[in-house]
Amino acid sequence: MPTAVSGPSRVWFLGHGCRPVPLESTGRKVLWAHKDGYFLNAQGQKLIHTFSPACQKRRPNMHSAYPKMRYYGSKLCHHLMYEAWYGARTKGMEIDHINGDKLDYRPSNLQEVTPAENRRRAKILRAMRAVGLDPRTYSREELLAIFQKYTIEENV
Repeated sequence: MPTAVSGPSRVWFLGHGCRPVPLESTGRKVLWAHKDGYFLNAQGQKLIHTFSPACQKRRPNMHSAYPKMRYYGSKLCHHLMYEAWYGARTKGMEIDHINGDKLDYRPSNLQEVTPAENRRRAKILRAMRAVGLDPRTYSREELLAIFQKYTIEENV
């Protein structure tokens, strides 16, 4: 008689740089968030994010679409990753992609900020791109220092 196939143990996932995504966020399905910014199912298989069909019809170039984990509560990938690594998002706050890349939802690239701060950072990243600088080539620390520098200059 065939037996049910079980996945790796919790210890395996934790030892391989993963954290569990809260079940209440995934429609009660087991989902693991890896520190390198991807998700694994209960069997340890790497999952691919999706985009909503409505976004694909409206915006085929996908510039304003955020990836989702459709079969795991249809939440945005960066929200699920943030919840796995840092806990629930504070009401009224947003999750910022520090380097501006919506497909880069590594925990180290995410930070909880106010909506105003998120817009301010996006403006700085657009200005960087406009002069030929790619924010993705900068480290987290360098970008946070740039954001801080322009906060100080705006207040002077």
